[in-house]
Amino acid sequence: MQNFLERFRFNPLTENDWYWVVGAIVFTIFFDQLLEPLGKFFARFPILAPPSYLPAPFNPLKRMELPPSEFFGVTLYGNWKMLIIFIPLHLFAMLSEEIMWRGFFLPIQQEIFGDWAWVVNGLLWAWVIHACLKWHFINMLPSMLIAPWIAQFTNSTWASFATHSIGNSLLWILLLAGVIKKAKPQNINII
Repeated sequence: MQNFLERFRFNPLTENDWYWVVGAIVFTIFFDQLLEPLGKFFARFPILAPPSYLPAPFNPLKRMELPPSEFFGVTLYGNWKMLIIFIPLHLFAMLSEEIMWRGFFLPIQQEIFGDWAWVVNGLLWAWVIHACLKWHFINMLPSMLIAPWIAQFTNSTWASFATHSIGNSLLWILLLAGVIKKAKPQNINII
């Protein structure tokens, strides 16, 4: 087990590392919001348009209903089971990405690319894993680059996992709001 933890850089985070993680989360959220209009712009091109079944906030052409009433066609109000299933699965997916991209690939890339490995890792992660979000590609670059940077800077996969999962946990808060409070019926309009 110790060999696995060392190989995949599951090194404990120091107090100073946590300051960097918080900074990375703020950086990611700030740039995601700043670049959001680009996603809306690119989503209007038919070749880059998101699939119609994709809900807000993943589809920038749909308005976000607060609180949301459904998520991928599943009614949220009172649906604690969905939330109880979704959060662990979402955490597992993010941990799996971090183990593969920051724990496995990044150390190998550091041997090849040195100090610039985080750039190569982030661009490949964006291109290989998140290419299906083609209208959102430029918006995602800050977050796609900050995760490998913080993993390389702290020498810990936990740092990138914390940045990734805490940043994405905003979605859980939105879903929780939908589970707790019944939304008023509204039409979803195309912006």
